[in-house]
Parts: sequence; structure tokens; C-alpha cells
Amino acid sequence: MKTRILALVVLALFVVGVAVAAAVNTGPATLKIDVNKSGKNVPAFPHQKHQGLPALKDKCAECHHGTKAGETPKACGTCHTKEKDKDPATKAPGFKDAFHKKCQGCHKEVKDKPDLNKCKTCHGS
Repeated sequence: MKTRILALVVLALFVVGVAVAAAVNTGPATLKIDVNKSGKNVPAFPHQKHQGLPALKDKCAECHHGTKAGETPKACGTCHTKEKDKDPATKAPGFKDAFHKKCQGCHKEVKDKPDLNKCKTCHGS
């Protein structure tokens, strides 16, 4: 009898664990970064690919700064409203500076980095 109860408890915990894991929102596979108003092509960001990188495990706050646990991240353009200049209202850097610093800074640290000295590496031709 005790074995059956223990088995049922273990099974119930397993089912709850699977349900919780399925409910975690990992966001879209790719993100279209649409804050660029200068007309340059901005590549789709491979969000899911970055989530799977061991170097970025548990580092969501690197990009989702200002997002509290359980909160859905805001669009980048919510705070990064200007192209280059700091926004006086939000005190956030312009999107060009923010993305160049964040994306290039991270890619400069990895071994298989793209040629970041050429704009077309990220922005196409």
C-alpha cells in the first residue's frame, strides 16, 4: 500500500513538473528588432539559438535588463526611442548605440565571431 501511495506521489510530482516546464514562456524563436528608423536592414535576432548557448545560460538579464522575474519583457523601442542620442525621458541610450554595444560586445568575446568591422556582416548589403 505504501509503495502505491509513493508511486502515485512521484507520478503526480512528475506531471506537475512537466506542466510547469511547458508553461515557461521562452519567447519567440526569432525576434524582429524594429526600432531602427534609419532604413538600414536589421537582421532578425535568433532568440532561441542564443538561449541555447551555454555561455548565456541564466543570463537573460543581459538583454532583458529592467525586466522583473515573471514579467514579459518590453519591446526594446519602449526605452531606446532615439537613433543615436540618449533619450532625455528614459535616460536610455539610442538604439544604435545600445545594440552595437550589446551585440558587438558579446560577439567580440566569442571564438567564432563574425567580421564586426563590416556593417554588411549584420546589416546585409
